[in-house]
Amino acid sequence: MLIIAFVFVGLLLFSCDKNRYFEQDQPIKKGVWYYQDTKSFAFEIKDSLQAFNFFINVRNTIDYPYANLYFFIQSELPDGTIAKDTVECQLADYQGKWLGEGSGELRDNRFILRRNMRFKQKGSYRFLINHGMRADSLTGITDIGIRLETVK
Repeated sequence: MLIIAFVFVGLLLFSCDKNRYFEQDQPIKKGVWYYQDTKSFAFEIKDSLQAFNFFINVRNTIDYPYANLYFFIQSELPDGTIAKDTVECQLADYQGKWLGEGSGELRDNRFILRRNMRFKQKGSYRFLINHGMRADSLTGITDIGIRLETVK
């Protein structure tokens, strides 16, 4: 009976996130993200007409010394084209109050990068992410990820 209850709860939780097409978070070793530590994310696009919302996930501790976080994002398209972008994410407000969800020492943030985005080519995409802060190493960042949600 207990096994059936666990299976039911698992299916219920999985079905609550039905718009998720791809999501992957990568841990930062010992909570210190070095500039050279590039995070790589790869996924396949099968339908070039499907619209997506594109997010970046950040988990930080309250020991993170800044209110924002800059990223350098490199996109590699199926035809070999490479595009680069710089993105800023606010982790705390002007009074120093941490944004995102969570309590205690960890905060989870999900930032929308693009709404209703369409990938013009079918095939394999790869995104490379480095932090773009002036310091070589950042303390207090524990996970970085990306998420794609289908738009109905």
